[in-house]
Amino acid sequence: MQIKSNIIMNLFFQKISDAVYKHLIEPIIESVSPVRQASAGAAIGMFVGMTPTVGIQMWVVFMIWLFCKYLLRFKFDLIIGTALVWISNPLTMFFLYYGFLVTGQSIFSWINIDTMEITYSAFQTRLDAIVNNPESGSLDKMIEGVNFLVIDLGTPMVLGSLFYAIPLSFLTYFVTHKYLYLYRVSRAKKLCMDYVDWKNKYERP
Repeated sequence: MQIKSNIIMNLFFQKISDAVYKHLIEPIIESVSPVRQASAGAAIGMFVGMTPTVGIQMWVVFMIWLFCKYLLRFKFDLIIGTALVWISNPLTMFFLYYGFLVTGQSIFSWINIDTMEITYSAFQTRLDAIVNNPESGSLDKMIEGVNFLVIDLGTPMVLGSLFYAIPLSFLTYFVTHKYLYLYRVSRAKKLCMDYVDWKNKYERP
C-alpha cells in the first residue's frame, strides 16, 4: 500500500514538474527574442497572471503588447507573456485568489478600514460555480468571474494581488534575464561560437 502511494505521489509530482517546464520554462528557453524582450515578456506575464483577471489574462497581455509596441515603441515577447499567465491555472487559482483577498483585507485592517470577510469554503464554492457552470459560455464565465473578484470583493482583492504581482514581476525580469543569458552563452559554447556571433545568428531583432 505504501509503495503504491509513493508511486502515485511520484507520478503526481512528475506531472506537475512537466507542466511547469512546458508552460513556464520551455517558452523562455525556446524564445529567439533578445534577452531583454524575453525577460520583459516574462515579467508582464507574471504580473498579469498574479492579478484577479480570471479567463482574460491572455487578452490583457495582448492589449498590453499592442499598447507597448505601437504607442510606447517598446517590444516584449508576446508568446512568453501569454505563457507565463499559466501561473494562475485551475490548480492554483483558488489558493492564489483567496490569498490575494486575505492579504488585501489584512492591509485594510492594518489601516483600520473594515471590509467584507468571506471564508475560503464560500469563496471556493462561488468561484467554482462560476468557472464550471455548464450553462455559461466562455465570455459569460469571464465577465462573471471578473465581476465577482473585482466588483463584489472589491479593492482588497485588487490591492492584495498587486502586493504580490509588482515585486514578483520585477523578480521574474531579473531572474529570467540572468539565467536566459547564461543559458544562451552555454548554447553558444556547445556550438563552439562566441556569444555575440551566436546572438547575431539566432536572435530575432
